[in-house]
Amino acid sequence: MTEDILSVARKYLSNKKWETLPKPDPVSVNIIKSELGVQSATAELLCLRGYNTPELARTFISRSEVLHDPRLLPDMDAAIERIATAIDKGEKIVIYGDYDVDGVTSVSILYLYLQKLGANVSYYIPCRSREGYGMSTDAVQSIAADGVKLIVTVDTGITAIEEIEAARQLGCDVIVTDHHECREVLPEAIAVINPRRADSKYPFCDLAGVGVVFKLMCALEAKLRTGGDMIAATTNIKNEYIELAAIGTIADVMPLCDENRLIVGLGLARIENSRRVGLRALIEASDGASNGIRRTERKRKITSSYVSYTLAPRINAAGRIGDAAVAVELFLTDDVRRAGELARRLCEINRERQLLENEIAKEAYVKIESSHDFDNDPVIVLDDENWNAGIIGIVASRVTEKYGRPSILITFEGSGSEKNDNDEGKGSGRSVAGLNLVEVLGRCSEYLVKYGGHELAAGLTVTRSMLPAFRRAINDIVRCEFNGGKIEVDPVLTADIEIEPDECTLSLADELSLFEPCGVGNSPPVFMTCGFLASAVSGISGDRHTRLTLTTPGGSSVTAMCFGCPPDLLGIYGGEIVDVMYTLDVNVFRGEASAQLTVRALRKNEKQILREEEERCLYEKILEGTEPADVNDIPVREDFSAVYRIIRHEVSMGRSIMPIRRLKALLSQIRPVGYIKLRLTLDVLAELKVINKREIEPDVIKLEDNALMTKVILEKSTFLQRVKVRSSGERI
Repeated sequence: MTEDILSVARKYLSNKKWETLPKPDPVSVNIIKSELGVQSATAELLCLRGYNTPELARTFISRSEVLHDPRLLPDMDAAIERIATAIDKGEKIVIYGDYDVDGVTSVSILYLYLQKLGANVSYYIPCRSREGYGMSTDAVQSIAADGVKLIVTVDTGITAIEEIEAARQLGCDVIVTDHHECREVLPEAIAVINPRRADSKYPFCDLAGVGVVFKLMCALEAKLRTGGDMIAATTNIKNEYIELAAIGTIADVMPLCDENRLIVGLGLARIENSRRVGLRALIEASDGASNGIRRTERKRKITSSYVSYTLAPRINAAGRIGDAAVAVELFLTDDVRRAGELARRLCEINRERQLLENEIAKEAYVKIESSHDFDNDPVIVLDDENWNAGIIGIVASRVTEKYGRPSILITFEGSGSEKNDNDEGKGSGRSVAGLNLVEVLGRCSEYLVKYGGHELAAGLTVTRSMLPAFRRAINDIVRCEFNGGKIEVDPVLTADIEIEPDECTLSLADELSLFEPCGVGNSPPVFMTCGFLASAVSGISGDRHTRLTLTTPGGSSVTAMCFGCPPDLLGIYGGEIVDVMYTLDVNVFRGEASAQLTVRALRKNEKQILREEEERCLYEKILEGTEPADVNDIPVREDFSAVYRIIRHEVSMGRSIMPIRRLKALLSQIRPVGYIKLRLTLDVLAELKVINKREIEPDVIKLEDNALMTKVILEKSTFLQRVKVRSSGERI
């Protein structure tokens, strides 16, 4: 198995301490439960999140927060005046966007809206591999040469001081709409709309890039079409563009609180029955690609998770290894056939992206294990000549998750066969909680060509000659100022609340939709439940994932999924008692709804551990002769036959190392055999040289099949005879 898979298994079977959040005031819980008519678990969760009065709880679950007035954003009036003038005069307008989902959705909705207003509008998205992130002077010059008088940036531009000055010199005005961290000096643009500006009076600073564009469109609508009526303007824009605004917000991992929650909630509700043929085609193609089931054959609830893990990667893939314009065109087209072609192309590109990602990840892990100084360097900085610039950000996320450290991956892809000190490498970084990556990069800026981004994710450009100095500098800064460079993974796993196995029901799973949309800042509720019986454990999708059937003390059962972990590595087997940390979802299959657990962590229950210890102790005593075996634990010929058949099959499949518990679980499908009986059976088979057996760690053995063709006479086993004698007290 690959180290990557092993790390997934370790994630599920973590030895970390488990805990829950402090319990809320029981009086408040009971009031919420009574007033809102919800279950105890739901009421407790609402109180834990600060919605501890009926009024606050109702506001939260009804998503009745209001969208803020876009005119509170800095420079908004100047922006809409300039755009209105450009439309009135028929000036060429170019929307300059980023190539990720936030950028693609921003470009798409602003293009559609300006086109609807009669604007002479086109768009430009840089090629990630050739141009890198953000505006470039070459692109600005090309745009200006085409007679463009106004550039509107979306999801980019806040650090493009030189590029925007170049545009101004060429007679081209620029309006910046962005949401990334601002520097002390802002670009000299007609308008710089960014809720993170130090002088901003806007009450919410965590809008996505598409959120800022959405607000710009509301302000334009109020000026040009509703006579200043902002409520009517906002309603109009919501009705037309909210789905794409929601997708961009989710994909950019923005906090789902305040108006982001409202944007996403409204958008998700409309995606299911969206009139956008491109979006419908993408859902159809995505479902078919991942599950082989056409959309018409089932009804899927569109959630933020579905957007994050299914739709967003396909939209992103175009800009990562191809042309982001493919994704933009998908959202612009109203041709059903063309939409289908583009959606399927995005799915194909995404599969290519997955293959590239896995290749780069393997290479990155080798570099880390062979050369990274874990004792002295808290930040992992890797470089390569051939890594795809569009993929390294995803791999950086995997590296950070795997090693619990900030990571930056840099590629000099496209630099040519001859290395040059001036070659520019494109880099993507990911950070850990508490370490603002873009701030740290700012303190290393003397070694960088450019940089930008967010607290946890950033991009950069660095020359080959400056890379060693940058690597030293960023590690020195983090080592000196971030806990001595000792970045420790939280030793505790925390759930919101603990519930009993029989509380894990479809009705509770359905009620949890009140917390949607979930994401950063409004995470899905995490439960801890102790004492499930794992009545069945099986692999699905070629053993890439594990499905468990968990039985409650009351006799009901619920399905639990461990995604990305094969059953062989999970270490949990049928018949064992387990504790689970999980999120609770509604799964719909063939029209039937059921509760489903998505496992965050799994461990053996204390009762299971105690039972195993007692069985192991008793077995040792039987071997020592200090304790007789129970007559029911003495194997008979049918037991020997069943055990040997299982061993032959497993060994033939290349699985010679075998946990006793797994062997026991496999046998349960043929002939239930208890732990002590199984251990005694293996000892007898080894004594008679039917198998070779070696214990490599407690309850884990290495087995070899000797493939004896002659008939085995069990009575020749002196060990078996001795066990029988001690059990019965009589010589047989």
